[in-house]
Order: sequence, then structure tokens, then C-alpha cells
Amino acid sequence: ERYAYMKSWAGLLRVLCAAELLLGAAVFACVTAYVHKDSEWYSVFGLTQPYGPGGYGYSYGGPRTPFVLVAAGMAWVVTIALLVLGMSMYYRTILLDSNWWPLTEFGVNVALFLLYMSAAIVYVNDTNRGGLCYYQLFKTPVNVSFCRVEGGQTAAIVFLFVTVVLYLISAVVSLKLWRHEGARRHRELLERELSHEVRTIFFFLLKQYESDDRLREEVAYKQLKAVERKPELLNGHIPAGHIPKPIVMPDYLAKYPAIQTNEMRDRYKAVFNDQFAEYKELSVEVHAVLKKFDELDALMRQLPHHPESIYEQERISKVLQEYKKKKNDPAFLEKKERCEYLKNKLSHIKQRIQDYDKVMNWNVE
Repeated sequence: ERYAYMKSWAGLLRVLCAAELLLGAAVFACVTAYVHKDSEWYSVFGLTQPYGPGGYGYSYGGPRTPFVLVAAGMAWVVTIALLVLGMSMYYRTILLDSNWWPLTEFGVNVALFLLYMSAAIVYVNDTNRGGLCYYQLFKTPVNVSFCRVEGGQTAAIVFLFVTVVLYLISAVVSLKLWRHEGARRHRELLERELSHEVRTIFFFLLKQYESDDRLREEVAYKQLKAVERKPELLNGHIPAGHIPKPIVMPDYLAKYPAIQTNEMRDRYKAVFNDQFAEYKELSVEVHAVLKKFDELDALMRQLPHHPESIYEQERISKVLQEYKKKKNDPAFLEKKERCEYLKNKLSHIKQRIQDYDKVMNWNVE
């Protein structure tokens, strides 16, 4: 998948959404738990403003907890919509490829930040009754219960301001996501352009080498027709000066002859198990490299025809040199040779063990 979701900016936004939902639910629960104070206030003061503008300059017309609950509820609904949308494939495949969505998510988080900030300020104002609780004249035995801040109200204030901070962080992360996705789209565009350029270069190299091979074959054929030498016959003896090519025998043929005893079989089996792990590891590595070379060869056969400038020809020659260098890397060739040797050696040892087991089964029967 293109995104390791929990390690990306988009994944961090989803984690923040989940935290905001939990805190929003806590805010709603804590504020609702003390709504009964509203009815107590109205039963004592009604819609009047005790100690209002004509008194000490403070105005308070009663609790505003309904506004806090509505703000928390609206933010909760919008946040859960963002979370559900962010977990969908439409978000990952369509919205993240657009330039406008991360900015839209930034705007939504800023709006929720301002909404929660206003709700937190209103609720703090409720707890001190518009500032009336700071004056001793208001704290009569009848009013003291209105100025007492309960533990649940303190928790609601803490949750409100923590949620405010989380929405601000979400807005900042949305900007980071916008920049990250813009850089990713730009990088993918450059990779597509580079891939097209590389395909053009490899196709030119393929055509160039095919024409060179045909030219060399034609020259060799003409030289062969011009010389027309008769073959030299061997009359049952080796001509003077002839050096026969030596035949190299693998060392394991002499080192691992036919098995005669159970002890030899156990020793062969131990060697097989010990070197099979090395062969398996080398085989995976060598086949992976060979597969890449096959993909490059297949890519070369699909490339367009001729380069358009001398500059491209020079770059083509550099790419060809680098490709040859990697294909003829001594370390890779050594691993390939070692892999082939181990394959033949293990096959030889396995055959020896099977031959011995077959003979032993015949003897038992």
C-alpha cells in the first residue's frame, strides 16, 4: 500500500480525531452532569441580572451550558465524519491526490478550534458567574452554592481546553499533510518523466547493438568466404603443437564417493544440511538480481526508436557503461558461480544418499 497509514501525516490526523472524539464525549458528559444548576439559578433569579450594570459593572443573565453542549455536539459529529472519511479508500486514493482537500481539512479544524475555544470561554465564565463570584457581597449563604466549582466542572474545563489544543494541532498537521502530498505528487511526476527518458535511452542502445551485431556477422561471413580454407584432417594422431584443453573435474566427485556405511551416510547428511542453508540464501539473492536483469532486458525491447540529440547519445553511452558494470560485477559473478557449485554438490551428495538408502532397502527385503 502506498501509505504506511499510522506512520504518515494522514494517519496522525486519524489518531487525533479519535482522541478528540474521546475528549468531546467526556466534555459532553461532565457538562451535562451539572445542568441542574441552571434550574436552581432560574428558580432563584429568573431572567434578572443580579448585581448587573447598575451595580458593580458585571452582567450575568444565567448559565450558557446549552451553547457549550451544542458546540461540543456539533464538533463531535464533524469529527466522526472526518474519521470515517479518513479511514476509507476514497480518502487515500482520491482526496489525498487532490490539492484542495488537505487545505479544506485545515479549514475545518480551525473552525472547530474556534468553536471549542468559544465554548471553553463561555463555560469558564459560567463557573464564576460572569465574575460575580469574585466579590464577597455576592457570596451570600443563598448564592454560595452557585459559586462552588464541582470536581466534574473542573474536569470539563480541563477537557475543553485540551480539546482546543488538539484541534489546533490537527490544523497544523493538515498543513504538513498538504506540503507532504504536494512533494509526493511532484516526486512521482519526476519519476514518470525519468522512466520515460530511461526507456528511450535503452531502446536506442538495443537498436544500436543489434545493428552492430548484424554488421559484425556480415564482415565475418565475407572473410570466411574469401579465405575458403580446407579443413585439416587428423590421421589418428595429435598434430604437432596441438595443446588439448584440460577437463576440470569438480572436487566433490572424488571427495564424496559411494557410501559404504551408516557413519558415512550420517556425515554426508550433515554436510548436506550445513551447506543447504548457504545455498538457499545465495539462490534467493542471485535469482532476485537475475530477475531485475530480465526486467531491464524486457524493458529495452519495448523502448522507442532513436534519440533526438547528440547529448542524449552521450547519456545513453554512460547508462550502458553503468549497466554493463553492474551486470559484470565480480562480487555478483562470484556469488552466482558459488551458487551453481553448491547446487551441483548438494545434488551429488543427495544422489549418493539415495543410492545408499535404496541398496539398504533391498538388503532388508
